[in-house]
Amino acid sequence: MPSDAVDDVVVGAGVVGLTTALLLARGGHRVVVVTAEPVGGGSSGRSAGVVSQLHGTAYRRLSTETARKNAAAYRAMNADGFALLAELLETTGTPHERRDAYLVASRPEGSARIDEEHLAAHRAGLRLDKLQHADALPFEHHGALRLPDQLLVDPTRLLSALAIAATAAGVRIVERERVVDVRVRPGGTSVVETGAGEYAGKHVVLATGTPILDRGLYALKTAAFRMLAVRGTAADAGLPIVTAIGPTGSTTIATAADGRVDGIGEAHPVGTGGSELRRADRLEAAVRGVVPGFTRSDAWSGQDYRPFNPIAFVGLLPRGGGAVSFASGFDGWGLTQGAAAGIRLAADLLGQERPAWATTIGRRVTRPKSQRIGLVADVRAASARVSSMRRLASADVGLLREGRGVVTRTDAGPVATSRTGDVVRSVSAVCTRAGGVVVWNDLETSWDCPVCGSRFDVDGSVLEGGARGPLRPVPTPGASGGASQR
Repeated sequence: MPSDAVDDVVVGAGVVGLTTALLLARGGHRVVVVTAEPVGGGSSGRSAGVVSQLHGTAYRRLSTETARKNAAAYRAMNADGFALLAELLETTGTPHERRDAYLVASRPEGSARIDEEHLAAHRAGLRLDKLQHADALPFEHHGALRLPDQLLVDPTRLLSALAIAATAAGVRIVERERVVDVRVRPGGTSVVETGAGEYAGKHVVLATGTPILDRGLYALKTAAFRMLAVRGTAADAGLPIVTAIGPTGSTTIATAADGRVDGIGEAHPVGTGGSELRRADRLEAAVRGVVPGFTRSDAWSGQDYRPFNPIAFVGLLPRGGGAVSFASGFDGWGLTQGAAAGIRLAADLLGQERPAWATTIGRRVTRPKSQRIGLVADVRAASARVSSMRRLASADVGLLREGRGVVTRTDAGPVATSRTGDVVRSVSAVCTRAGGVVVWNDLETSWDCPVCGSRFDVDGSVLEGGARGPLRPVPTPGASGGASQR
């Protein structure tokens, strides 16, 4: 066991992990943060950098699935998270912009949802301006809600500011080490194991999107989904932050003063719905409809987890003996919620008084409607595994084009074969966490599990999600010897 045990080992260096670590260190704890990516390389760093308390139609959902006091607590939680990040940006001199945030209906039939969100938010204590037409928006819309004075920041700069502040407070940050196991020892010293070493602490905080320990069945209480992102430029950089509700979902668009434009949308369950490249093209078209002259320069996708109970899960991990905390289920709005999760986790671990909203949310119950939503989603995930197995067919590897992947059936089981950089690689197609058959992601050139949301690189190594083991290399079907060929 490592001899340099600390008070807390935080796994993950997004907003949740870094905020938690910073507050713990300020409270006198010795903290180490372990992250698989460099700071800014995870989901937080791949966001649009919108720090806002206007979260699409979140309050509309809350009004139908939970008590009004919980919706009010959700509002207070996000207000605290927003205030923490705003103060950090100001005190560190991190460049950022103040922008009004709008929620608009892109079609007439969406105006009812605007009305419902306005009423639900008002009941929860969030005061929004309701507009029939917003003069600041130079595109067709059918009703709008406005929340003034929100924040827009480069997310990598935000995370860098958090990391610098945490390091100055005494936090040690270890980058590029993926956690492969956690040996939990309640009442003693737990050990976090990576491929390069071990880190010991009295408490472990899992700030990894989804808990890497399968305790509490949180893989069944949340749904992993991808959100497409496009980035580019446009001549008009004066637009506010806009979330547009459409017939198939919502799109959030943020334009910075330097002309940079980010669009986030096309949310969908991981590994479903066909080509990610086509989704990026549809998102680009949606952004161009709001920002004339938009020219796309990049596209990517990020991942988050949607809780079946409509508020994120934050606190002690069940069956962790009080030695492991976690946070999961921010539903695409992880900057303010992630900072608030750090406030709650740090208060609990430091023995400080919790914010009132944390106590209220911690006592909430899951209503039957949310349970039905979760059951339906879990059944769909299981059927995705079964149907994907039925659809498998043999393929001619020689015809596999650059940037493509295919899953085939072999006597040894399903095999995932891809061609990238003119190298053909084959790995087992069975996810090491949930047993689902992986699906090719043609935008990120990765293998994605539609059952649990884990993602793997072309060589089988874990990219993100709850999987702790890689997909094992296997011989390429139809090839002589080896698991890869040129």
